[in-house]
Amino acid sequence: MTLFADFVKRRSRGLWSFLLVAAPLASAGCIIVDEDGDHDGHHVHDDWDNGDDDTVPPPPANDVRLVAIDTDATLSTEPGEGVGIFVEYTEGGTWTLWTTCDTNTSKVVCSFDLYASVDTASELIDLAGIEIEKTDATRLVDIGVAYFHAETGSDIDAMTFATTPGAIVRLEAYLDGAEEPRFVYWFGDGVLHEGAPSSPIDFEPTAP
Repeated sequence: MTLFADFVKRRSRGLWSFLLVAAPLASAGCIIVDEDGDHDGHHVHDDWDNGDDDTVPPPPANDVRLVAIDTDATLSTEPGEGVGIFVEYTEGGTWTLWTTCDTNTSKVVCSFDLYASVDTASELIDLAGIEIEKTDATRLVDIGVAYFHAETGSDIDAMTFATTPGAIVRLEAYLDGAEEPRFVYWFGDGVLHEGAPSSPIDFEPTAP
């Protein structure tokens, strides 16, 4: 497996309402961090479901960790070269979640299910998919809860949504049906973070 950390470079650029839902989730490549303000092996599978599984598993045993995410910092990577779940926040309340897979080497597709939610004092609106196909889906599954299902191959699939500026966003990330916080990447406090310390994980923007 190729690790994202091997190729990291920089370039310019409290009351919770959340849903725990089991569904399908992936291994790693090249990340470029954009900070100028402009704006271990992959589980091989032969098939995947369509993201319609709405069963609710028990809450995770570990405590939810709160981490900082740098406002207007972005990440980029070569599609198909590694598995990743990338989190970005733009000033004013816009969030982007996007995914990549190691399909170029594994020859299989990564099945992601991501849930993003805000506390009950904040709004989550304007949900949209970017570069998604018929096998992908975005929808609001509850007030303040966004769902993104992506069958990612040698491409990038993304979802954007808007929140109250500066709102804390909780992310639950699944790959091929299993929680996989180790594949979550974001830029916080001037550092590229590779893997979330808990699942779910809470992100707090450094500036609204």
